Amino acid sequence: MFARWIALAAIIFLIKQFLYPHFKIVTKKHRKQVRKYAKTQNEEEKKYRSREKRRKIARVVTKPFMSEQKAEELSHLLVRLNKDRIPEEVILDQIIIIVAGALVAYVMFTANLALGLISTLLILLGWFAPVDELRKEFEKKNTSIALDFPEFYSMVFYQYSKAVNIFLSDVVRDYLPNANEDLADELGVMLDNINYADETYALRQLKKRVPKHFIIKFCDLMETRLRGYDNVSQMQYLKNDIDAFRISELEKELARRKRKNDMIQVTLICVLVLYITMYFIFTTLGALRMFQ
Repeated sequence: MFARWIALAAIIFLIKQFLYPHFKIVTKKHRKQVRKYAKTQNEEEKKYRSREKRRKIARVVTKPFMSEQKAEELSHLLVRLNKDRIPEEVILDQIIIIVAGALVAYVMFTANLALGLISTLLILLGWFAPVDELRKEFEKKNTSIALDFPEFYSMVFYQYSKAVNIFLSDVVRDYLPNANEDLADELGVMLDNINYADETYALRQLKKRVPKHFIIKFCDLMETRLRGYDNVSQMQYLKNDIDAFRISELEKELARRKRKNDMIQVTLICVLVLYITMYFIFTTLGALRMFQ
């Protein structure tokens, strides 16, 4: 009897394992998930084809306007900003805005000479705006890294001043959860470079990516430390400079917010004065009409 139950269980297991998957009823939830996944894949494929088509057009159209130095500069900016674009697309945006500005200027010239001259500024704006926007984002990212860097360096200085045998990668991993988004990206790249080569290579690459004064000095000090020299005193000097930088930046931010609040108050006062003046004028005009 026991052998029969074992044989029956074995038959049921084999049926479930080999036959049931071929005849299993697909649930409504599963069909919905499959359709959603297929729709997402189709949308991604369409976006990819559209992006590739735009890149082909950009390579053909912008070839006469693209120098090697310009391509290298734009490529560096786009890589640092983690943008899925190529330099030719930026130049294509410039050309599109210039052509649109020229058309607007032509229409305005037919209507009014002064408006036509003013609208020609759109042509200059089209040439400078796309690249200038990238440079502003790049500088904003570097500034964000610089503002968060003092806390990271304080942790590095504390670790290296307490012990000799410290791995920089361990310190970076410890601080990574506390870093802001921009510094976290750089520290992540730094860890990748350490795993790819070594800490010296990672420090040299960091200097190239973020050419800020005290970050360059930090990398030089850490390279010296990696060669076996005890340079805690120099690290202390750098810590004092970084702390002074942080205090000055906080003071600048405080002054900036104060100026912004003052401007808001002045604007509100001007609006209030304008409202009172308009109210007084309309009240006076109404009184004069009553006596006429």
